[in-house]
Amino acid sequence: MKGLVITDLSVSVDDRTIIDHLSLSFSDQQVYALTGRNGSGKSTLLNAIMGAPGYQITSGSITLDGNNITNLPTDQRAKLGLFLAMQYPAEIAGVSYADFLKTALTRLHDYAPDMKSTLHDLRRHAKALNFINFDYGREVNVGFSGGEKKKSEILQMLAIKPRFAFLDEPDSGLDTASLHRLANYLNNLDYPTSLIIVSHNRRLLNSLRPLVIYDMEKLQ
Repeated sequence: MKGLVITDLSVSVDDRTIIDHLSLSFSDQQVYALTGRNGSGKSTLLNAIMGAPGYQITSGSITLDGNNITNLPTDQRAKLGLFLAMQYPAEIAGVSYADFLKTALTRLHDYAPDMKSTLHDLRRHAKALNFINFDYGREVNVGFSGGEKKKSEILQMLAIKPRFAFLDEPDSGLDTASLHRLANYLNNLDYPTSLIIVSHNRRLLNSLRPLVIYDMEKLQ
């Protein structure tokens, strides 16, 4: 089956089951939403799909276009087109945004990117998102506000152009104007992708018009 398919998946964190026999799927070039109360497994699912450390898959499978990727390392999943904008973006002291992206893009595509063009596009995207303090010479997320860290993750997505982008509460820390800009940008991406969004913000979800809204509590 083409697309990303989660079958009978169970995931534990610190020996505690968070996701219990969950099945759902994501097709190409669509928008999906994950909803449910805190603790229902939304962030856990995204981290498990990306193969993040500490998320133990105890049963079930994750397949991409029919190929089992359940045990692939995170970097290999990223090369297949999976991307996660985290709920709590990490600060990376001592690493500039430009160097970080150059390394990421080189690893993903196995060749050095045209950084002049990439950074030009980043400046354009940052301006459109009203990321006033964006400077690709700054350390990654260091000194950023909560909303700036979220915009920082979106800029990474726009540079990487993944096939499946998992956005964990991208609206967190954004004011109404920034939320409107974000929704407009996500609705008008210039590359094909599927967006899988965790959010409790009805205004954002109404703007993005998901094909399917998965309620994590009802699926398990």
